[in-house]
Amino acid sequence: MSTMTTMINVDGISKAFTLHNQGGVRLPVFTDVSFKVEAGEALVLAGPSGIGKSSLLRLLYGNYRPTAGRIEINHSGRLLDIVSATPRRVLEVRRRTLGFVSQFLRVIPRVSTIDIVRDPLLARGVDGATATKRASDILARLNLPERLWQLAPATFSGGEQQRVNIARSFVEPAPILLIDEPTASLDTANRDVVVELIAEARKQGSTIVGIFHDDAVRARVATRHLAMSDFKSS
Repeated sequence: MSTMTTMINVDGISKAFTLHNQGGVRLPVFTDVSFKVEAGEALVLAGPSGIGKSSLLRLLYGNYRPTAGRIEINHSGRLLDIVSATPRRVLEVRRRTLGFVSQFLRVIPRVSTIDIVRDPLLARGVDGATATKRASDILARLNLPERLWQLAPATFSGGEQQRVNIARSFVEPAPILLIDEPTASLDTANRDVVVELIAEARKQGSTIVGIFHDDAVRARVATRHLAMSDFKSS
């Protein structure tokens, strides 16, 4: 009988924002959130806008610090608390273990689309020809016209930039992928491709935690749901 591998262990985290420019008003987001995610699972964060789903993803990625609690990430076979980890350690976890897929691409001036997508492969030691082939394959799969591949995506439409972002994240999926609305600006055909990419990443062992406002996509992706309303601060 196989043993499940815990990839994320969230233990009693709470989050509140303090508005220092408004007299220190404190805005609680959620309280005492605890859950685990095992290798190959796809946990979907559920609840209406404003309930804290995106804040939770940013806590998992280390962009925000919780008001209380621990967030352990399985990094190189060991659970590491990123709340207490040094910034350098957090960056190492992001390079090797933790990927973040948002609906927005951080446009890099004068860097071509093909280079943006193949960069994660080159960083992992994949040879240039293989990296270019794999980047080309995933861009074609996401229906991004080949005439755009040598261009920097600064002038692309929102949907085109989103597909570049998805291609970069899924050309070699990280062991843990945090996904924030990856299909928001996509048509049905490209939404289907993203669902397929997520399923393939899971088969390869990647763990998914994501936000999907599209009901049909959410139903196809999720192996489990986390109801954020259970942790709502008053």
